[in-house]
Amino acid sequence: MLIWKKEVSSDLLALGGIPFFILVMARSLIGDYFLFTYQLLISILLFFLIGRLFKEFNRHLSRVIVLIVFTIIFYNQLIYSVFAILIGIFVLISLFYLKKTKKEIIFGLLIGGLVSFISYFLAPLI
Repeated sequence: MLIWKKEVSSDLLALGGIPFFILVMARSLIGDYFLFTYQLLISILLFFLIGRLFKEFNRHLSRVIVLIVFTIIFYNQLIYSVFAILIGIFVLISLFYLKKTKKEIIFGLLIGGLVSFISYFLAPLI
């Protein structure tokens, strides 16, 4: 019974994986949504820089936060926003289920929020 819970938890964390992040970015290029693409590109660069300075944060969670923030802004629909926030909550629950440290989770949330904030304001300048 517990095997499926661990598998679902791992799959939820895959939403914050680099391949999925790049897939979302590539999809944004199809419709010429360059602002969205720039936001994600800046985010990736910031994650690289921050990752060199800080080691103890959950990178998957940080990338999930960025994807949630920018896809909510992009779609601007209540039903999608609720869905994305629920997925974010499930990702958090998964991290606790997989026994990640509170420090790693909190820093993941903070860095994801910080990267989203910075990317949001830098992207229009490109």
